[in-house]
Amino acid sequence: MDRGLLSDQAVIAASRNFVCIRTATYEDKKEAEFHRAKVFGQNSELRNFGYCLLSPDAKTSLKRSRRGPNYIYANAAEMADELQKIAKRYSKKRSKKHTPALPKMKNVRLALNVASCDGLPLVVAVGKKSDDVKALSRKLSEVIWGEDLVGKFIYATTSKETDLAAIDGAEFATGILVVAPHKYGLKGKLLTKIGAGVSVKKVEQALLDTLGSFERDEKDHGNHVRRGRRSGQKWETEVPVPARQRRR
Repeated sequence: MDRGLLSDQAVIAASRNFVCIRTATYEDKKEAEFHRAKVFGQNSELRNFGYCLLSPDAKTSLKRSRRGPNYIYANAAEMADELQKIAKRYSKKRSKKHTPALPKMKNVRLALNVASCDGLPLVVAVGKKSDDVKALSRKLSEVIWGEDLVGKFIYATTSKETDLAAIDGAEFATGILVVAPHKYGLKGKLLTKIGAGVSVKKVEQALLDTLGSFERDEKDHGNHVRRGRRSGQKWETEVPVPARQRRR
């Protein structure tokens, strides 16, 4: 679906002028309907991945949506060039003081699974009060968009103790948790806890230190699926997966 295009440095640089979204597809009913209505068409089968370019108001497709960029572009240079041309058509309205919001998944359960799929550590902002969660989210937002940390973690927030049950070593206390996901994304292990009162600079350093010691769990798709089935690992989706996909 990718053929290395999305990891090309020129494509990454060009993508900074876009809001890049990792869709959840089968994990959000509203998002699934958006895919059908605005992206791939009402009569299309819902897919677990795809590539599309939308206008800033998300109402207009700027390119025919396909299963991946490799179905559209011959190489990374062509993709980067088109992204740059599209970006020039839209003026930036962002102020210099603007800090992008925390790119969080909709819950800890899904974030843990996505972190496992992407081979990245998970960061969870935990607060017993919603204001605490908001404060921690703002603190994270101040550091995660820098060159050393951007795209290196999956994020989630919670004010529910039950959300942490799947994370070994996690305690329900206000702060930031950095978690290593299990290979099947159903549980995780606490790597680092960052206190709520820690400065922004120390939050950044703690994330960098944890990232430096994190070992990605490399997976072979065929063996991974077979071992998961044998050991009874199962993920329940919010939106039913089409029968054709299940047979695969």
